[in-house]
Amino acid sequence: MIMDKTELTTKKRSKFPVFPLLILIFVFAMGHYLYKQLFAPSVSKNIVFTVKQGSAFNQVALTLEEQGHIPDAFLLKIYARLTGIDSKLKAGDFLLKTGQSPVQVVNNLVNGSALLVRLTIPEGFTATQIANRVGFDLPSVDPLVELVQASRLPEFVIADFINNPPISPEGYLFPDTYFYDKEKPHEVYLAMYKQMIKVLENLFITYPDNPITSRQLTLHEAVILASVVEKEAMIDNERPIIAGVFLRRLNKGMLLQSCATVTYVLEKPVARLTYNDLAIDSPYNTYLYPGLPIGPVGNPGKKSLEAVFNPEMTNYLFFVAKGDGSHVFSHTYQEHLRAQVVHEDWLRENSKARNE
Repeated sequence: MIMDKTELTTKKRSKFPVFPLLILIFVFAMGHYLYKQLFAPSVSKNIVFTVKQGSAFNQVALTLEEQGHIPDAFLLKIYARLTGIDSKLKAGDFLLKTGQSPVQVVNNLVNGSALLVRLTIPEGFTATQIANRVGFDLPSVDPLVELVQASRLPEFVIADFINNPPISPEGYLFPDTYFYDKEKPHEVYLAMYKQMIKVLENLFITYPDNPITSRQLTLHEAVILASVVEKEAMIDNERPIIAGVFLRRLNKGMLLQSCATVTYVLEKPVARLTYNDLAIDSPYNTYLYPGLPIGPVGNPGKKSLEAVFNPEMTNYLFFVAKGDGSHVFSHTYQEHLRAQVVHEDWLRENSKARNE
């Protein structure tokens, strides 16, 4: 078929606008893709990201991608190279916040504004020891009470806690590793409170038939007892047994006679208590006063809290330290006295051998 010149020109003109349109679509699609890869939120939860001293930007970008914090390390490397920030990384621990984009993440790692302090609190540390490590005054209990009120704890537990709140944060600063902004050290205390509530919520779910649910203890009393278990036990599988011993003694109206409660009121910790120490007149002294001490004697970890929520109820009423971290458990006072004699001799012999 032969086309005339007019028809041919018309067809050429009708095709001409298609190419610019394709370019426009491509540019739009590419812009949208780049936006999603660089500027759209990519961090799904608060996370601490560590940049080691001397780390290359390329490796940091790949690690961010591997951990799922950014979608495309290659594009981020190009962006960093074009903006000149790829050579400005700082070493340290940085908080990547939920909703941050890849560009915000890399700016975070470069400007150092979110540089964090790493803080590790061992189990059993007292509130004073924690405050000394943080370098900031202890918090009030008001935020703790608010967290309990908004928690998933049983309603009767919440009501009792609100009506009888603790007088200090002792016992509720959960031992763990935390990262906090060095300009806002007080925030780490709130993180400790939150972690304690989270652990307690999970324990109620895991162990529904616990001494608190059965009304043997209040929540605060459970925390007090866990703090005592934390100080008395060194071996994890003994914690539930020790918790059970203390619960049996409480049920029988016996004195707890825990050395840990006396040590708490001493100005300086001692390796062994004297008879004068045991005679100190303090509501924390469970050699003189019945029941639990008036407050926690430190901040218990998860294993000690778990031991109180799920105690091993044996027939034991006594235990004595062997000197190697473990204990000898006894049913009667006579057995306990014999165990004390045996292990007093063992301690003396080992102490003498170490000094020779």
